[in-house]
Amino acid sequence: MNKLLTAALGVAGVSLSLQANALNILLTNDDGCRAPGIGFVYQALVGAGHQVTLVGPLNDSSGIGAASVVNPGQAVAVTELAPGKFCVGPPEGYTPPAGKTSAIGTPVDAVNVGLGLLLKDNPPDLVVSGTNFGDNVGPLTQMSGTVNAAVRAMFKGVPAVAVSTAIDMELFMRDRQAGYLKTLNAMDDTANFAVKVIDKASATGAQAKRQCEQSKDKAKPFCELNVLGLPGTTGLNINYPAREASEVTGVSYAPIGDWGTVNFVPQRGADGIVRVNLVSPPTPTAAQQQADAYQLWSGNAVITVIDGNMTALPALQEKAKLMLEGLKP
Repeated sequence: MNKLLTAALGVAGVSLSLQANALNILLTNDDGCRAPGIGFVYQALVGAGHQVTLVGPLNDSSGIGAASVVNPGQAVAVTELAPGKFCVGPPEGYTPPAGKTSAIGTPVDAVNVGLGLLLKDNPPDLVVSGTNFGDNVGPLTQMSGTVNAAVRAMFKGVPAVAVSTAIDMELFMRDRQAGYLKTLNAMDDTANFAVKVIDKASATGAQAKRQCEQSKDKAKPFCELNVLGLPGTTGLNINYPAREASEVTGVSYAPIGDWGTVNFVPQRGADGIVRVNLVSPPTPTAAQQQADAYQLWSGNAVITVIDGNMTALPALQEKAKLMLEGLKP
């Protein structure tokens, strides 16, 4: 066999491998359907051979958490930017009713439209949310539209991955433009890293399923793994530092903690107006240094396992039952 034919077969083998592990992915975010971060991830996913449908909020919805449309019959505008790329937002000319704050076209709305309408007849294997401009670690995860879009997908039975690119907060506070550019410049590396994580996880999950099919014991734990090789609809929260790829220290697998470099605190000024300001973080404890925010601040790319299940562990449920035994309405 000559070298040219050998090389051709090698390339064909790689192509077939990519196609075999190619996923049908719904891509969303909270920075908006036209934001640079979602564009980087779209390009990286498509470049890796995945089928991607982009459905994002029309406007920047940063920090909106899990907000969504709650009024039955509320019109939602779905605009197609290009084949397979959609924006979800309020209808033209919409103004919220007097005295009411309305959320229309949020990240959760985008996921609902994507799963319940646009991909209803072709359900995705995975939902990817991001990459967000700014990290979503520690206390920020609760308010994050990026993370809550992923959690919404998991509630609906689809595993998901949230992806965020950190902000160098010290630089940002000194020079906002320089801080902005540093995060922007790290977004392509974030996207490439996220795709590596997804591809390796999905390959591991596929291998586990093949082992299950070949096994006589169909009750083995790996028989119940999702496309990421994790149980049920469990997913991942990926945070990448605002650094060049060569400057990233390593990869940390860390839980969500209660410490972070981004701390919003309401303060009353001398003029009597209450403003929400950024304040410096306290010195982290030893335990906090093992969690996601500190590991990210230290220069690591951080991977955290998350799920959409708000129910406590069965043992804790039983403990609450015993504590409250005899309670009547």
